[in-house]
Amino acid sequence: MVDTKERKITLTNHKTAETKDFVLRPFLRGDADSVIECVREEYGDTYYRREYYDRELLSETTENGELLLFLACCGDELCGIQSIIHHPGETRLEAASQIFRKAFRGYGLPYELVKYTYMIAGLLHPSCIYASTVVFHNITQKMCEKIGMTPVAFNFGSHLTSKMSNSFMLGSSEKYAQAILIMPIDKRDAGNIYIHRDIERTVERLYRALGVDYNIISAADPDHEEERTDLTVSVNDREESISILIRTIGRDLMERIRDILAGHSGKYWTTQLILPVNSPCALSAYEELSKEGFFFTGIRALCSGVEQIYMQYTGKVYFNFEEYVLTDTFKELLDDVLLYYKKSGSESRAAGKAR
Repeated sequence: MVDTKERKITLTNHKTAETKDFVLRPFLRGDADSVIECVREEYGDTYYRREYYDRELLSETTENGELLLFLACCGDELCGIQSIIHHPGETRLEAASQIFRKAFRGYGLPYELVKYTYMIAGLLHPSCIYASTVVFHNITQKMCEKIGMTPVAFNFGSHLTSKMSNSFMLGSSEKYAQAILIMPIDKRDAGNIYIHRDIERTVERLYRALGVDYNIISAADPDHEEERTDLTVSVNDREESISILIRTIGRDLMERIRDILAGHSGKYWTTQLILPVNSPCALSAYEELSKEGFFFTGIRALCSGVEQIYMQYTGKVYFNFEEYVLTDTFKELLDDVLLYYKKSGSESRAAGKAR
């Protein structure tokens, strides 16, 4: 049984010097309305996780264990939330939504709630804790790095910027981006990973930063390919985004990928692809995907029994990378990723559209 006892803390606002007492604790069914109000204050009705607008669905997903939700409270007032998502079939836990009421900012509550939440998550023995942070400010990025997380990837295009609303300037990019971090917990050995020479330097630097064991293989005889590729496709029509999780690389991989892209070819459609790198097939698959316009955006390390990398197709969507607000570590990673982005031809397609 994991200990989720509440924690009491006293914090001082760094701007006003006012001191308040707070309680950190798990979500209870009666908290649903307060959580919805918290989300609405920051995002209106635009937040991507739609269960945060439905009292019954929010309570159901927390009770069935899919969503672990933790609160910071001041007396009877909800100050902010932090969620942990359990993805069926995966060994990672995702530290997801973190939202705070404006009246309770400045006390350092986010860091305290993250420490409390991650302590509980670690007791559940995941392979790692995974987090996606925004790129229009680096507050959460800094906090995650401070607690021991490592920047490992970017996700470009998961949401349409025009459909988002919050209290920060979102910038001129047509689609929103996320900066991804990982903290190893129980999985400390990535084993043999088959990484194309084009991205070997970046991948090695990221695994070294994670502090886990790994063995990169960049040259190997082709492995026996399965006849059929095993993959799952998730389509988000509202945000015009696709996520492809490849489990097994087969001879028909590129045929299936082309069919998916052809079926969603509107101007804002983007695709994030998760490629397993546990067999020599990954080397040729990387080359074929690169020819199709996909580019490497980072590693999906330690998230399951099989190591994976991220590749992305962004079509003609315009991204203004100069507007991103990043930590130094993320800036270094973005510099690498932009080399692959330019090589894929995405830059010229997006520039043509922007004109």
